[in-house]
Amino acid sequence: MNSETLSFLITWTPFLLQGFMWNIFIAICAVTLGSLLGAGLAWLRVRKSGAIATAAEQLSTFFRGVPTLALIFYAVFVLPTEFSLGSTVVHIPQWSKAVIGLAAAPLSFTSESLVVAYRAWQRGDIGAALLFIPTWINVFLISFVASSASSLVGVSELVSRCNTVIAATGTSVMVPVYLYCSLYFVLTSLLFTFLIRRFKDSAFMAGVHARLTQQTCRN
Repeated sequence: MNSETLSFLITWTPFLLQGFMWNIFIAICAVTLGSLLGAGLAWLRVRKSGAIATAAEQLSTFFRGVPTLALIFYAVFVLPTEFSLGSTVVHIPQWSKAVIGLAAAPLSFTSESLVVAYRAWQRGDIGAALLFIPTWINVFLISFVASSASSLVGVSELVSRCNTVIAATGTSVMVPVYLYCSLYFVLTSLLFTFLIRRFKDSAFMAGVHARLTQQTCRN
């Protein structure tokens, strides 16, 4: 990479970083929404029986099999762009629809994993139950990378802004701009992977495991 290209990328970095913040924001919102809904489905599956538990399990399976991009487009084209609340018109932003589409994967994961963790807890396998925590963090990482798909529905995130830079300055910078964009995702993914491993091997997790195991044995 020559100095001219490097200077070009540095110049556009603040603009691209703003888009990258949108990727993080959308991923956090999607994982939060999906995890809450998935926890609700998991609760129905372990606390209820009959048709309710079956419906919750089938709903979890359904969202596991639907492509994320299809759900994003479905949310964009089916949900309204605005609605009236009395005399006030409330506009629904595109990013919120991307969040709804991206929430499907963490919803399904949370539902399935919490059921597995609950059953492991019931049989006294505390280690297997606690694996839910680091693997749930991996779900955020997957949703974070998948958030780039929101550029296809008009969200001004990192990939969308890369396209804007290329359109404004010419296709000659396409390769370095996309490579630079990829570095954001790769470096963040590596950082999260490192933190997850440190968390799994930390004294805190070992202490939690030991305390919970002792409590289970006493009960």
